Amino acid sequence: MRKIDTNIWVHETEFKLFGAEFGNRMTVLLLRDGTLLIHSPVKIEEELVKEVMKIGNVSYIVTPNNFHGLFAEDWISKFPEAVHYTAKEDDLEKGNGRALSELNSVVSGEEIKLIKIEGAPKVNEYSIFHKASGTLILTDMAFNIGPDVPIWTKIFFKLNGALDSFGPTRLMKSAITDPEALCVSMSEILTLDFHRVIVSHGRILDIDAKENLRESFSQFYSVKSKRSAGRLSPSRCG
Repeated sequence: MRKIDTNIWVHETEFKLFGAEFGNRMTVLLLRDGTLLIHSPVKIEEELVKEVMKIGNVSYIVTPNNFHGLFAEDWISKFPEAVHYTAKEDDLEKGNGRALSELNSVVSGEEIKLIKIEGAPKVNEYSIFHKASGTLILTDMAFNIGPDVPIWTKIFFKLNGALDSFGPTRLMKSAITDPEALCVSMSEILTLDFHRVIVSHGRILDIDAKENLRESFSQFYSVKSKRSAGRLSPSRCG
């Protein structure tokens, strides 16, 4: 694992999908009570578990959207005392965790803030703002794939409009069904005092993070209600 700031670590590993190398990143937060929150757990390995346990005891395992629960059960089995908070309806229906929306009332608001990103229900993603490090943690809403990747990966992400560029892929854009709701969520996120964005796939963004996030979603326009505007008119996110 790699410490990147106050009480926050990341672990990066390989992860292939559609033959392309997406990479995958797990984030670990050390809370004030000395326990850990695992965000978007990656494939479990004994050496990784040892590194995690050196920092503290795992109390929370977070599945932040509908697509990042692949390895959650392995971590739950390894840390049976931890509580699994999940965005996935399937998990909740099976009794495999608690609703992620409840996490705000469990962990002190002085440590983290959880914001659901509306407008893309198939993804159903929640962002987490870690106050001690000034870090916003996203999962699939934005990618940041660099140019130094294998050729097929380069082609794949170029076709998806996400090569060497921070922001949503074309696949993600196609999942956005309510731009107005997305804009409301992004506007709330942009009020937070962050200077870094961690994504699950690609490079961590730590230069002009807030402005880059604002710009990457500025293409989405919300539609003002007829009641307030009298007609349909666009307004930029953020």
